[in-house]
Amino acid sequence: MKIPRNAENDFLPDTVKIRQEWLVEQIGRDFPYLFNQLSTPLSSLIGTIENYVGMAGIPVGLAGPLRIEGSYAKGDFIVPLATTEGALVASFSRGMQVMTESGGCHVFSPANEWGTEGSEHTHYKFRGNALTKISAIWLHRASDAALFDEWLRQHAEKIAEAANKTSRFARLKEVTPLFQGNIVGLAFRYETGNAMGLNMATKANEAACAYIQSHASHWVGGYFNTLGGDKRFVPDEAKGRYVTASAVLPAELIMQKFRSTPERMQKFLQACHLILGQRGATGQNIHIANALTALFIACGQDPAFVTVSFFNASTSFEINAEGALVASVTLPNIIVGAIGGGTKLPIQRECLAMIGCEDDADKLAEICAAVALAGEISVAGAVSAGEFTRAHTRLGRGLLDSNINHASKNSGTSL
Repeated sequence: MKIPRNAENDFLPDTVKIRQEWLVEQIGRDFPYLFNQLSTPLSSLIGTIENYVGMAGIPVGLAGPLRIEGSYAKGDFIVPLATTEGALVASFSRGMQVMTESGGCHVFSPANEWGTEGSEHTHYKFRGNALTKISAIWLHRASDAALFDEWLRQHAEKIAEAANKTSRFARLKEVTPLFQGNIVGLAFRYETGNAMGLNMATKANEAACAYIQSHASHWVGGYFNTLGGDKRFVPDEAKGRYVTASAVLPAELIMQKFRSTPERMQKFLQACHLILGQRGATGQNIHIANALTALFIACGQDPAFVTVSFFNASTSFEINAEGALVASVTLPNIIVGAIGGGTKLPIQRECLAMIGCEDDADKLAEICAAVALAGEISVAGAVSAGEFTRAHTRLGRGLLDSNINHASKNSGTSL
C-alpha cells in the first residue's frame, strides 16, 4: 500500500483526484465533505501540506469590538476566531465589549536589549522577542570540552556570519554552550523579524553547525541539527515575543454586564491558581489556550506552538482604590508570525488582513494578548456569577436545560 504521489508537482488537480480515488478504494467509502471543501487554489498549498486530499473546515466567528492601546496594535478590532467549541466566541466577544466600554485594553511589548558584551558594569538585558533553537555537537573526547569552548568564544562572529547568510530576516544574536560529557549543546538565539522563524532557525543552525564541524574538526566528530524541543516548553529558552496586557473594569460595569463583583472574580481566580496548582496545573491562567488556539487557526499560525505560548502565561486580578478590577495577562513566550507557513493560505491571509496584521507579527502578538485577557475576564465573570453552565448548555448544545439553568443560577453566589 503506497499513497499516490507526483514527484514533479503533487498539487496538480489530476494528481489530487487520483489520490482521492485511491483513498475511496482503500477505505471502502466516499468522503464528499473532505473532498469538496476547497476554496483555496491548489498552488497556494505548496509548502504547507503533503499528500493533500481535502480541507478540514473549521468555523470562523467574529468577536469584538476590541479596543487596544498598545505599542503596535492601536484602535478598535473585529477579531476572527476559528473553533468548534460552542459559547467560546460569544464569551470572548463579551469580554472584549466589557474591556472596550471600560476604555480599552492597554498592551505593552518591551523592546529587545542585548546588553554590552565585555562590560564590567551592570547593564540592562531583555530578550522578549527571540527564538532559540538548540543543536548538539559531539566531540571526539570529553576532555576537549575546555579547548572547544575557547574556540567557540574566538569564532562566535564567524559562526554568526555563516548562520545569517541563510536568511534575509533571521539574525543570530547569542550562542550559549551546554556541556554534558562529549556532547555540547549549542543554544542559538535569533531575532526573526515578522516571521515565526522556526524554519529560518533550522536552516541557520545547519549552516552554523556545518561551519563548526568543518573548522573545528580536530575536536568535533559530528552534530545533530535539532533536538526536537521546538514545540515543548523549555524554561531556559527565549521563544517568541513577550507581551503584557491590562484593563481596568469599574465595579458598576461588572455588575451590569456580568452580574458579578470584582471581589467574586478575584476570589474565583485565586481558587483557580491555588487549588489547581496543588494538582500540578501548568500556567497561572484560566484558559488562555482557548484564545490562542482559535486565533492561531484563523490566522495561519502553527497550533502546536500553543503548548509553548500559554505554558507560563499568567493572569492576575487586583482591586484598586476605587474598587475597580485591574485585570492583567502576560504572555512571555507568544510564538506568532505574519509571513511564511500557514499565513500564505488565502483564508488565513484574509483573517490577518481583518486585524491589520498581514506583515506585522508584533501587532499580532499584542492582539493575542488582548484576546486572551478578554477570555479570562469573561469566564471569571460567568463562573463567579453562577452562569457558566447555563451559557455553555444554551450555546454549546443549542438548547436550554431548565434544571441546569436553575442550578447554575444558584451556584457561586456566596463568594
